[in-house]
Amino acid sequence: MVILPNIACRLLFRATLDSLARWVGVALLALGIACLPSKTTALRGRTVLGLFVYNAGVGVLFLWVVATAVVHGPLLWPAAILHSLVSIALLLQLLFPKGLRHGNQQSKRPT
Repeated sequence: MVILPNIACRLLFRATLDSLARWVGVALLALGIACLPSKTTALRGRTVLGLFVYNAGVGVLFLWVVATAVVHGPLLWPAAILHSLVSIALLLQLLFPKGLRHGNQQSKRPT
């Protein structure tokens, strides 16, 4: 996407870069969430939340394009499925943090 955006855009959407405005909006929103200041030193939650917002937003955007567009690129379905699966995995990580999944609370690191 960075080096050859026109090729990636054609493979996903069969469109020009003008149609990527929604994708860029989702990416900027996720980046803003990931960079929010935190009162705790644990930045992991914000990072996972930002990644979840990005993958869920792009997954929904891709599925919306699949449902509404008459013509789309050959990589749109795989990209939509991949982003949806990643967003599900990140949602599970947000809902059930590592310490709670194993039946114990997260231990504090010694200082």
